[in-house]
Amino acid sequence: MSQQVHVPPRERPESRERPRSGASRAPRRGDIQGMRAVAVLSVMLSHAGIAGFAGGYVGVDVFFVISGFLITGILAREVTRTGRVSIAGFYSRRALRILPAATVTLLVVCAVSLLVYTTSNLRLVLQDIGAAALFSANIDFALAGTDYFSTSAFVSPVQHFWSLAVEEQFYLVWPAVIGLIMYLGARARGSVGSSRPATRAVALRRSAALILLLATLSFWWSVHRTGTNPQMAYYSTFTRTWELSVGALLALAAGGIGRLPAAVKGVASWAGLLAIAVAVLTFDSATPFPGWHAALPVLGAALVLGGGIDGPRTGARLLLDTRPMRFVGNISYSLYLWHWPLLILPSAYVVRDLGLLERLLALGASVVLAWASYRWVETPFHHPAKTAPNDLKTGAGPDGSAVSRAHLRDTARAHRRSVARSLLLWPAAVAMVLGSVGGVWAYDAGRNSEASEAATALTKVAASTGLVTPQQLVADVARASALARDNAPLPEALVPALPDLFGDITHPMGTCSASREALTIDICPSGDTKASRTIVLWGDSHIGMWMRPLEQLAKERGYKIVPFTKASCVPLDEVEWYRGKAYPECRKFGQWSLEQIARIKPDHIIISGYLGTPLVNEAGTGPVPVGEDSERFTAGAKRMLSKVHSRLPDTKVTVLSDVSILEQDAGKCLGSKRATMGTCVKPMSSAVASRNGGWKAATAATGARYVDLLPYFCAETCPVVVGNTIVYRDSNHITSTYAQRLKPVLGKELGL
Repeated sequence: MSQQVHVPPRERPESRERPRSGASRAPRRGDIQGMRAVAVLSVMLSHAGIAGFAGGYVGVDVFFVISGFLITGILAREVTRTGRVSIAGFYSRRALRILPAATVTLLVVCAVSLLVYTTSNLRLVLQDIGAAALFSANIDFALAGTDYFSTSAFVSPVQHFWSLAVEEQFYLVWPAVIGLIMYLGARARGSVGSSRPATRAVALRRSAALILLLATLSFWWSVHRTGTNPQMAYYSTFTRTWELSVGALLALAAGGIGRLPAAVKGVASWAGLLAIAVAVLTFDSATPFPGWHAALPVLGAALVLGGGIDGPRTGARLLLDTRPMRFVGNISYSLYLWHWPLLILPSAYVVRDLGLLERLLALGASVVLAWASYRWVETPFHHPAKTAPNDLKTGAGPDGSAVSRAHLRDTARAHRRSVARSLLLWPAAVAMVLGSVGGVWAYDAGRNSEASEAATALTKVAASTGLVTPQQLVADVARASALARDNAPLPEALVPALPDLFGDITHPMGTCSASREALTIDICPSGDTKASRTIVLWGDSHIGMWMRPLEQLAKERGYKIVPFTKASCVPLDEVEWYRGKAYPECRKFGQWSLEQIARIKPDHIIISGYLGTPLVNEAGTGPVPVGEDSERFTAGAKRMLSKVHSRLPDTKVTVLSDVSILEQDAGKCLGSKRATMGTCVKPMSSAVASRNGGWKAATAATGARYVDLLPYFCAETCPVVVGNTIVYRDSNHITSTYAQRLKPVLGKELGL
């Protein structure tokens, strides 16, 4: 394996030029700038929802490979020159490269968000900005369960910072690992501090072996984790390490690659570019990612990089190493930082998806901002110390002439001061961003304290007086629908308060409810747990969202409640399609639940579930669009209710209708300062209405009872706010507060 990473210039004769600083600095490769352009343009077009570029998110993976190649190449050249790795020097260069533009972006987003979002969503943004400043955004989004591809839920204007966090977490460890290998290798030879070429070569070979091991383990974990927890896998540093490692291995093998025939490298570079294009054009949000699918763009990027090492002009350089591509590549970092906020913040402000022309204008504006950022924010920080550490060791100036010891001492001090100043950028940047976050948070909290107090007071009043008649509730919905039609202003104090909206839910928790993979649960009675009469709640989170009023009714009427719930699992004798694949676990859980319910012999079974999950087609290869499967849904509901009746002929069975589905989460709809009563309000979902009709037909055929709750949610339209109460906590679950308002309806309809 080569001791030195050879990164050739654009033209061979230029490689004989003397490095500008005395260090063996590799000349800039124009095709790599072109690859950066391909990566960032793919990401931008994907984020903007441009048709045909749904898989453009793989541009991030291309960036990872480029980063691993360049950074490891720099470290390898440093080892080759000096026999060591300067950890301080590495992080000082990283600070100069990434912090200025990232800090400015975060500060601007922080200020603009104050003008765009109401308190609830503003606090989410500020939390995300703080995580981005600490380069832990990927952890923040993973723990929050953020779906990278979801546009219906709240989308953070700094969500794209997750990829920067992955890189910095990787580079928090990697330079130190190479440095440790160098130290241990030299110590084993009794020459600590030695810079012998043999020691350096061994260190680089050991580094390559370690990288290969890490890449193998990371790829295995990526495939495994993508199958079991795709959201966590998407943001995880451990599932992405192999992508950076592929670039690192390529850097260490560059000397050998450079000796391959030019024709082979030319073909490889075009093949790699084609692989990236195939991924961009054929992948979409349903593609399990990263997993093994990520191998296509990653290996494609590696082929382009490898093919460009002393590669022929007829290779992919023919396209990549052109002035327009180099220009976009030069501003690619700032372009990546700015394009996402310019797509998200305007959309959040107007509370709707941007049209095609608006999205194209946002991308155009991001190019202008990125150029300005590159010119006046990035570039001024791109000047390293005038003399490199290698010159200090050799005692030679940039032209090879001898210099005095005094000059060397002065130069060494200047270099150390330069590195120290650069390292101070890290705490300075974090302090600036976190200080701004704290200031905006305090300002908004003071401005909204009165509204929060009013919302709390309304909640207490509703809890103490709260029960209204079903007729009053229907009239309230009709009134809210009329206000929505007129785009009337929102009430000043909403219940629950917006910052508390997402947490306003009641459902079985922990092992009392089954996750996606689980086939059983713990039996967790509630209500009057000493009662002899039992009510079983059977379904998913859409029966769970009624737990609070049902538990209260059960306590008041002397019933014990036993829930049987599983994520997105309607009690239906059919196979559903869930998260990109068939969901047979749902049917198995239903069979197990029926066995347990038969043993319990409850007095009453109450069934409900989310009706937006499609069924699997007859071939078992994909979903049937919801609303086009009415006959199958009705037949599956009849079969399940018939099984219940045959096992428990004396048990009362009631099916509660499902509620409508919003196009966006309620918090996203109401989180803009331009939101009104009409924001996000639509008529009843036709797909849900069709399936509710299926439940109604199935209950009529099997002797069960159907309860239609839709009059308490929809009139001409389905309002998000009724009176002062927010109806939905996301796009399809109702708030626990609104469920509590419907307690008298449930009591009447269920005979409790």
